Amino acid sequence: MPKNHPWKVLSYQQVLDTPYLKVRCEQVEIPGGPIIYDYYIIENPGWVGIVPVTEDGRFLLNLQYKHGLGLEVLEFPAGAIDPHETDPLQTAHRELMEETGYSFGDERVEFLAHMYANPTGARTEIWWYLARGVRKTGTPKDDPLEVIENQLVTPAELLALLHSGRFAVQGQISAAYIALERLGFLVPSPTLKE
Repeated sequence: MPKNHPWKVLSYQQVLDTPYLKVRCEQVEIPGGPIIYDYYIIENPGWVGIVPVTEDGRFLLNLQYKHGLGLEVLEFPAGAIDPHETDPLQTAHRELMEETGYSFGDERVEFLAHMYANPTGARTEIWWYLARGVRKTGTPKDDPLEVIENQLVTPAELLALLHSGRFAVQGQISAAYIALERLGFLVPSPTLKE
């Protein structure tokens, strides 16, 4: 079986350069293969998602319109890392408060997962945290670009949303299943061997 080798970047042009999104077009040579003259790469500072669980064991979700799809979607609070934020946990605190008015203590949060979004055409990292015992301690940020309706659902309701396709954002699904397993609502199959 052949090993994968890095592609050689022959040249590149920065097509878009903003604080939140960069796009470049690369000319790349594939080992033993062709030259691709227009391979686009998206770069951004990454984002952070938080799976918030209240003291009574319910998951806090957002219902929000997403213009890229032209639809409302259900998802956990999440957002881009701001330039001044040096730790993804800072972003988790900020995003949860901005989108829901809820907060958590650092002793009640744990790292859940690190993921890549679309590694074929993007350099986007995602950090996920699980926060237990979240409480309403403030007011969500008033932002006309993010009109959010918060919803509280039980673990069984979250599973039903996952199975029905109503909770359908790619990385969010993974975070939901990992959180449900971590909280003991899903048990790994006994046929799985390490």
